[in-house]
Amino acid sequence: MREINAIIIEDDKDHYDVLCFYLQQYCPTVKVSATATSVSSALDLLNKERPDIVFMDIDLQGESSFKILKKLPTQHGMEIIIISSHKKYALKAFKHLVTDYVLKPLAPKNLKLAVEKAKHNIILKELVRTSALPVQFKKPLIQLAIPSVEKVEIINISDVLYLESEGRYTIFHMKDNTKQMASKNLGEYEKLLVHNNFLRIHHSILANMDFAQNIHKKDGFYLNIGDKKHLPISKRKINHLYKYLNLK
Repeated sequence: MREINAIIIEDDKDHYDVLCFYLQQYCPTVKVSATATSVSSALDLLNKERPDIVFMDIDLQGESSFKILKKLPTQHGMEIIIISSHKKYALKAFKHLVTDYVLKPLAPKNLKLAVEKAKHNIILKELVRTSALPVQFKKPLIQLAIPSVEKVEIINISDVLYLESEGRYTIFHMKDNTKQMASKNLGEYEKLLVHNNFLRIHHSILANMDFAQNIHKKDGFYLNIGDKKHLPISKRKINHLYKYLNLK
């Protein structure tokens, strides 16, 4: 794989040195090109640079790096790996679509796993940009891996009724009435499921048409799916739905 450009945002020199050493030893394709030690200097740096990976501490000279995450656009394109002494911020970090959350003291194994996840995402994004998706990515998906703070949940696509947008993350509604929260936005899953039988019927809903039963047209448009669940269909999507169903 090509060389990976990285930036480190860390105000503790000892932790910075340990991270650099582990990257050299265990992740040799990752090259650190710049560093920042405060929120303001990090924002200035990220406005100038577009690194592949950003390694970021939570506490920066008395300020929180969540200030940085809030100012990054949703589609910033960078893989953010948080490295922190505080486990309590993990869920909040994943809601900002970070790639991984690694606790201090830093363990090489955990760092390598986080970097491998970031590299996998980088490869996928580059394949999408060049429209050079290999054959296996053009087939319908059978399973999806949904990362959370405690574990990675592997679900079967055939068990998903619909996906619902919740800000920067997505709720998977399963046919057994359980829910799974994912730290990616709905648009990303729409792309992943483009070869499955899923259709965007609303700006916040991606429906599995394998479970579609009928369309209600009284007091607006609603899709009956699964166990009599009424999903709203936006006016902008109704014509698209009719074409999908060969009604137009």
